[in-house]
Amino acid sequence: MADLQRDTGAPILIVGGGHSGLLLALALAHAGLPVTVIEAEPLATIMAAPFDGRALALMYGSRRVLDGMGLWPALADIAEPVQGVRLRDQGTGAAVAFDAAALGEQVLAYGITNRALRRRLLELCRARGITLLAPAHLVGLRRRADAAIATLDDGRELCAQLVVGADGRSSVVRELARIGARRWRYPQSAITFALRLEEPHDHCVHEVLRPAGPLALLPIGPELWGVTWVESHAVAEQLLRLDPETLLLELQDRLEMDLGEARLCGTPTGHPLGGLKAMRYGAPRVALVGDAAHGLHPIHAQGFNLAVRDVAALAEVVVDSVRAGADPGGPDAILRYDRLRRTDAWLTVGLTDGLNRLFSTDLAPARLVRGLGFAVIDRLPPLKELAMRRGMGLAGDLSRRARGEGL
Repeated sequence: MADLQRDTGAPILIVGGGHSGLLLALALAHAGLPVTVIEAEPLATIMAAPFDGRALALMYGSRRVLDGMGLWPALADIAEPVQGVRLRDQGTGAAVAFDAAALGEQVLAYGITNRALRRRLLELCRARGITLLAPAHLVGLRRRADAAIATLDDGRELCAQLVVGADGRSSVVRELARIGARRWRYPQSAITFALRLEEPHDHCVHEVLRPAGPLALLPIGPELWGVTWVESHAVAEQLLRLDPETLLLELQDRLEMDLGEARLCGTPTGHPLGGLKAMRYGAPRVALVGDAAHGLHPIHAQGFNLAVRDVAALAEVVVDSVRAGADPGGPDAILRYDRLRRTDAWLTVGLTDGLNRLFSTDLAPARLVRGLGFAVIDRLPPLKELAMRRGMGLAGDLSRRARGEGL
């Protein structure tokens, strides 16, 4: 086992080279810890992936975490500032506007394409000497009192003090660690693509909450919006069969908004929606981050930001353990990480699920609740400020890293 440890040179083994796994690798490397990342997809394929318009919203609080990792200067040029949010409930006609200036801030969030973020994170991992094994697949996991042995599909065995599952909703790490998860499906699909505008946008997110599902425009470039459009499975399939011009007309009709001389960028794709909640965030020698631990509905754009908080908390636990001469994969560390993350994650999963159910009905009681809620938030500045800070990820932080304080 000692030989295996020397061969890998990594007390931490991260399975999954998506956004969460690469962010964690960079956070730990920033603190001086050796890390190895296993990724199933060839790196050349990732770097050459075509633009598809899929995007994520990085809240201001998450940007502070990236600052603490020393990453933000390397990411700022691919992040489009969001200065406001325009939210409208189609069922009641109620609307509310949030603006960064009301908090004395310049931005509420940032829009980033999935492709640009993953490519940049891979470039940073390479530049910082992080070991990337790709393509490689985890097929076995043996856990001992002092280490975990990961077996790859080519027969290699890697020894680590901690194995992190950052390998998505169908996590092999979660399955091999026998961590249960509750899954559910929504009767909805999300259509994603990008819009290129003739004129620069207003740096605002525009979101319409509809019985069929939310429809949101996220700034992802000076003249680009990323579109997330939720419909029933059947309607989504019909829309995906339309030509670009007709699809754009359908979009404008649902938004009730003139998009001007816009055109589609990237191929529109559909994604059936569902939720997932792991029963635990860790097991002996194993921790879960990102989609391996939770899957959210896209309403309120919290999925990636929840993953950033996972990364922040796990990095804090691992670094604190190593500095104290303790075992970063031992029972105390795993228990601390689970306690840091479980409440926040379960509340966020419940919030997004509840919001989707509340706005995906046209029943009178739900309409009344929604209308009152919008009116109260819009007319009570302290409540509106609280809602903005919560949405920005500046309330309820559970770790030093989530406050952007570094390691």
